[in-house]
Amino acid sequence: MPTLSPLALLVAALADVYQQAQQHQVLIRKNEAATRTALVDPILRALGWDTADLYMVEPEHTVQNKQSLDYVLKSQDGTILAVVEAKKLGEPLDKLGHVWALIGYAFSLKPKVFIITDGIHWHCYSPEYSHYEPTTALHLAEETLLPTALQLLQLLDAAHGGYGLPKSLVTQPNALPFNASVPSAKESKSKSSKSVSQPPSQASKQSFTELSALNTLALLPGQKPASLLLPDGTIKAIQTWKDILLEVGRFLLLNKKNLQLPLPDKAGKKRFLFTFEKPAIGSSTLASYQGKPIFIYTHYSATDCIANALYAEAQLPPEARKTKVAVAF
Repeated sequence: MPTLSPLALLVAALADVYQQAQQHQVLIRKNEAATRTALVDPILRALGWDTADLYMVEPEHTVQNKQSLDYVLKSQDGTILAVVEAKKLGEPLDKLGHVWALIGYAFSLKPKVFIITDGIHWHCYSPEYSHYEPTTALHLAEETLLPTALQLLQLLDAAHGGYGLPKSLVTQPNALPFNASVPSAKESKSKSSKSVSQPPSQASKQSFTELSALNTLALLPGQKPASLLLPDGTIKAIQTWKDILLEVGRFLLLNKKNLQLPLPDKAGKKRFLFTFEKPAIGSSTLASYQGKPIFIYTHYSATDCIANALYAEAQLPPEARKTKVAVAF
């Protein structure tokens, strides 16, 4: 009788969790602890994580003395590889304000991946992507167990932390690549319009207009930006004028130390471009500055988004400005 492969064992574990959720959903839906015990813990154990080993899986990790994160998964050398937040079965995983706050807290630990799950749905977020939306969304169902198992192995297998591997391999630099985004073919197609980085060499293949020279009144009706060239030469795929402000704002937060916060917007009157408190009026997006959650105000017209993006660009230190911010359509 052949020995079951690690993938087959994981598929079997996922099938058991799926059946548990179907048969005992009334009980499991009552609270988060039941979901963790019946659904999340078995999957983590099947992926090689010993949930009873506090050095390997730290439970209830406190961030900034007020927010606890359910699971912090660590490598053999103590590096944080992933953070997993559990919600009770059936609870929506996309409550924007709540999710954005969790992402900010989780990314302050600098993990490779952050996951929110109710045991059946697994939403994966990556700090390598600028938008606060899942890079991968997995769902346990009878027909998806094999592809979901493959993706979970690439996202969360304990081997990424060196567990179960020969010591010689663990000590090799870059021997354990951690893939934080493993979309399916269908997801890859749907994600193609979202923000992704391109090599700087791609800039020469697109026609860019410097943001400072852009006249929105001269554009065709309904014309929207498609690509943004950041000061370091990175190109981001974008869809809206607000994306320009967000990307330049995030670039500033990453590249300037000792930024005076809260920072008034270009008008310098009633609104702040960056603030630690969520604005009571108008739209804003959660970001992070030196490990702390911060909000970027975005309730602007296209013209004001551009003006504030240029204002943010002007705050950059000289060493961060290799090229001018520019837009392609």
